[in-house]
Amino acid sequence: MKKKKIHPIVYFSLLFVVLVSIQAYFLYNTVLLKRNEIKARAKGILEKVDVDYKFLEDTNWDESLYKWYEYPDKKISEASFIKSMKFVNDSLSPTLQKFVEQQYKETGLKLAFKKELKRVYDLKAHNEIISNPLVIYQTNPKPEENYLLSESNWESTYSASKTEDVENIDPKGGIKKFVSQNSERSYNITQAMYFDVLNLNQILYKELWSLFLVSIVLMILVLWLYFQSYKKYKEQHLQVLLLHDTIDNVAHEFKTPLATLKVASKQMRIIKKDETLDLMDRQIHRLEHLLKPLDEVETLDKKATEQQIHDFLQDYTILYPEIHWNINIQSKDDFKMSSVEMETILGNLIENSIKYGGKMLDIKVLQSQDSLEIGVKDNGIGIAKEEQRKIFDKYYRIATNNIHNVKGLGLGLYLVQKTVQKHQGTIQMKSDLGKGCEITIEI
Repeated sequence: MKKKKIHPIVYFSLLFVVLVSIQAYFLYNTVLLKRNEIKARAKGILEKVDVDYKFLEDTNWDESLYKWYEYPDKKISEASFIKSMKFVNDSLSPTLQKFVEQQYKETGLKLAFKKELKRVYDLKAHNEIISNPLVIYQTNPKPEENYLLSESNWESTYSASKTEDVENIDPKGGIKKFVSQNSERSYNITQAMYFDVLNLNQILYKELWSLFLVSIVLMILVLWLYFQSYKKYKEQHLQVLLLHDTIDNVAHEFKTPLATLKVASKQMRIIKKDETLDLMDRQIHRLEHLLKPLDEVETLDKKATEQQIHDFLQDYTILYPEIHWNINIQSKDDFKMSSVEMETILGNLIENSIKYGGKMLDIKVLQSQDSLEIGVKDNGIGIAKEEQRKIFDKYYRIATNNIHNVKGLGLGLYLVQKTVQKHQGTIQMKSDLGKGCEITIEI
């Protein structure tokens, strides 16, 4: 049972998802880096200026701040203190926001910040006076994200004097005394400042939109290139299928006359034995051998034997008895090429030599452990120097006085060159007009 092939679109989809994921990861990290850069820029701007601006001194904003000193004496409740702080903050916010906009307008950053009283701890009573953060002041609009600008912690001592009337009863008469009492308390105070860049997303969009656009265009381009390539692939695949169907039909049509020829040859052998019948049988066998790869692709890789090459060349000696043949075949093992490839090279070289006047042919097929050498030398009309670079071009034929005297399609030497290139071999030619031609191939 053949394993079902995975469609190329599946492979591409997986690769494309990976590519998009990598691109998204880098874009996400770019946004994070840019966001941190903008926050660092804003923090640097705010750190250069003391946030407790001079104009706040006239507002007496800090008078309400320290009313928690009166907590122990219960002169003010926590609810009243929080309400007082909120009132001060609400009254300061518009003025503070206007000042901030004037200070940082040129930076292009819309900054917001706030100052909080985070904690007040009574060191003498060992209890939390304020445990939940209270806003001392903040801009309007307030920060949406609280990025820490600074945090401070210190100890503060508060002293207060208290005078009481004490009446001392004496037998001689009443005496009133005034007694003064001093109370001192120490507190641990923690305050923090936070900031935010209100137009952070707008700045990110402004600075990174081109990067996102390029990334999207690249992804679209990759998709377009893939589908264009896939479209071409489908067209070529269809052409290959049509070509295979055509070849199969041609091969099928050849099989019937070949079978008829084989039967006729056997019948003729009964009547008369002739060397020509041997030649006919070999040619029929050769045609069957050439058609067989069309049915079984594996035979294309089957290496040629010395006997196959000998029989192949022997057929030419029978077909052209007027030619003087000098054949030298040497090989200890099977050749490095298939019989189809060997016959393609030798057949085209031999037929060209005969077509162009060769009457004496020297053919050598020598194979050592590391190399294969194929050579064909003739005494024909030769090839001019300016023609030697062109004869391996597809459909090229040598013309004399613009007339093609030799029949052919100009494909023979082109097929030879392609076969040699497939095996990374080389072709050398020695020829002069009137002195014949020698072609040597090394694999």
